Amino acid sequence: MKRFSYSSAKTLLGTITLGLCMSAGAQSQADPPADTIELIDGSVISGQLLGGSFAQIVFESDAAGKLSIPFEKVVAIESHQPIVLKLFDDRVIRAPSLKLSQGQFVVMTASGVQSYTLADIDKINPKPWMLGQGYNWNGNLTLAWEVQSGNTSKSELDYALDSVWESLTTRYTLRASGELDSIESQTSDKIKTSDDYTIIGKTDRFLANNAYMGAYLYLEADEFAHLKQRLMFSGYYGKQWHSTPKFRFSTEPGLAYVSDDHTGLEKDQYFGFSWILNVKSNVLGQSTQSYLNQVGVWNLEDNTDIVVNTRIGITVPLLSKIALNAELKLEYDSGAPADIEALDQTFKFGLGYRW
Repeated sequence: MKRFSYSSAKTLLGTITLGLCMSAGAQSQADPPADTIELIDGSVISGQLLGGSFAQIVFESDAAGKLSIPFEKVVAIESHQPIVLKLFDDRVIRAPSLKLSQGQFVVMTASGVQSYTLADIDKINPKPWMLGQGYNWNGNLTLAWEVQSGNTSKSELDYALDSVWESLTTRYTLRASGELDSIESQTSDKIKTSDDYTIIGKTDRFLANNAYMGAYLYLEADEFAHLKQRLMFSGYYGKQWHSTPKFRFSTEPGLAYVSDDHTGLEKDQYFGFSWILNVKSNVLGQSTQSYLNQVGVWNLEDNTDIVVNTRIGITVPLLSKIALNAELKLEYDSGAPADIEALDQTFKFGLGYRW
């Protein structure tokens, strides 16, 4: 069992008080007082401490609602709720209350005494998966559906799915998108105007220093681009260069085996240099998400043959889990048949469900 001691005010800039024992007979029936945060400008905010990560405190203010406050703006925190602190050295501290002032605090264990500061805190009230308990599942499903009847009957269905399962050691990703559009007049049969899909499944194994290794399987088809099927399998080395909500940036260069089957052309199989580029940001608003996702492969046997698929978009919340999504999709294939444009551009606009 971990035991905690308190440092002298003469030797430390601040103290943290962790009560480890609570007597059942001493419990009060009254509600605990509000949590408070004191800022460097002298103001004190009352409310509830919800958590914290990426060097920011998440606090529910009685007056201003949910706030994200950088650590460097915090002078003191006092919470009367049960608290869990996960430090950068993976030590986990649990206590029924917290009183923390800017400076150092001491943790005493059987192996000795350790001193920490507010900057040493990785997470406040982390979710169970952040402590190695199960997976975190999040994702987004976007649909755009149009049906028109009368002199001309038309139907359009666009869909996009992004889903991620993540633990402390592994991550699984599933992405899928596509279009199925058709038109039917009073004098003709139903005619397809668009029929394409893209599916990618990825698995990652986390290493040290924000690096990871992984593999993915990529499947693509587009009837009107004369692409019957593109199958790609790649192994890669990934690096998470930045990982804050304001800016997340990762690269995944690797080696891929590719099989291309175009209408009217011989099936082509080759090895290529592959890459995935991921950028996400909430710089336009705390609940918004701007993103760029790019998948590419360069034929190592023919340096004029390159495929690059890019998605650029923004998601803006409407309700609790319902969001408005706008996306530009750019698909470039230098090896497309001569009568097909190398660059295909699609703009999508629809409603999404986030979890």
